[in-house]
Amino acid sequence: MTYTVKEAVKKVKENATEKFDASVEAHINLKVPENQTVRFTTTLPEGTGKERKVAVMSSEDVPEADLQLKEADIAKIKKGELSPGEDFDVFIAEPRFMSKIAQVAPILGPAGVMPNPKSGTVTENVQNTVKDFKSGQIEVRTEPSATIIHTVIGKVSWDDERLASNLNHLLTALRSNRPVGAKQNWIKSVYVTSSMGPSFEVSLE
Repeated sequence: MTYTVKEAVKKVKENATEKFDASVEAHINLKVPENQTVRFTTTLPEGTGKERKVAVMSSEDVPEADLQLKEADIAKIKKGELSPGEDFDVFIAEPRFMSKIAQVAPILGPAGVMPNPKSGTVTENVQNTVKDFKSGQIEVRTEPSATIIHTVIGKVSWDDERLASNLNHLLTALRSNRPVGAKQNWIKSVYVTSSMGPSFEVSLE
C-alpha cells in the first residue's frame, strides 16, 4: 500500500515507538546503473533537526565551524585520533588543501565525508558553506555499494506540515537531478520511517 506524502509522515509519527525524539528518514531506491552515482546538495526548508559537527580546513579561521583542522591534523585522522562520524559529520575545505587531504581519502571516503566539489564541500568560500550546512543544507547521494539514498528529513516531534514540506522538497530536488541516460521512471520507490519504527511507502504518482 502506498500513501501520499502527508499520509506517510502522519503514519510514521503515529507508529514511532522510540522513547526519544527519533529522526524521520527517507529511503529512496533508484533505477540507475550501479556504477552511476547520484550526488547533489539541497537545503531543506525546515532544516534537519539534527546538529551536525562541521570540520573545516581553510586559510582563515571560521568561527561557525565546530572543528578548525590544520595540516598536522591529517596525521591524527590517519591514527584514528580524529574520527569521521564521531568528531565531525561534514568536512569542508579550500581547494589548496585537497592534495594533503587526499592522504586520508581511504578513511574519509567510506565514511561519506571526503570533501568534494559536487557536494559543495570543496570551496573558496568556506565560511558561507559552513553556514549553509548549519542551516539545513544536506548532501544527497547514493550509497557506495547500492543505488539507494538514505537521508534524514526531520524529527518525530515535528508537525506533519514541516515533515511533508521537507519530503516534498527532497523529491523535487531529486527529480531535477536525474542522471543523464536515466529513464523517466528512474525513482523506483520511496519509503519514510522513524529511526526504529516501521516504514511506509510514498506514492510517486
